[in-house]
Amino acid sequence: MVLVLAAVLVGALALANLAGRAQRVAQVQTAADAAALAAAQGGRGAAAALAAANGAELVAVEEIDGVVLAEVALGVETALAAAAQAGGPLAPALAAALGRAGQILDEDLAGAVRLLGPLGEAGIEVPRRLAARLAAVSHHSGLCRAGGGRPLHFVLCRANHPG
Repeated sequence: MVLVLAAVLVGALALANLAGRAQRVAQVQTAADAAALAAAQGGRGAAAALAAANGAELVAVEEIDGVVLAEVALGVETALAAAAQAGGPLAPALAAALGRAGQILDEDLAGAVRLLGPLGEAGIEVPRRLAARLAAVSHHSGLCRAGGGRPLHFVLCRANHPG
């Protein structure tokens, strides 16, 4: 009976240790994910602040071809995460239309949109909160809804950009 009780106790301790490690691994991965997203938007300082807010320490940040890699540590656990940088290069006509729309709406749109295709050649996708406002100024900005049942997808208006 004593042996069975001892075996149960050892098993419970091992299970508790495993659960604690799993929690630390999840926490450090969450911190890495947050740090990578922050670095893609705001650089190393933002990444370090978000890693610290999640109880971890930023170890490294590296940018490769528009993708930011962030490594964080929490005790002996480390994690790596990646995030794409917002913005990136745009086709000149799209950059001009986004600039006009940003001036009209008094908002920096470059960081708020997602490019569809290289240089945004297939248009942009905008946040839901911005779609109706952008559609309302399309005749002034040069960005029109693409149609096809995708209300968040905008392309260069044909009248402003032939071809």
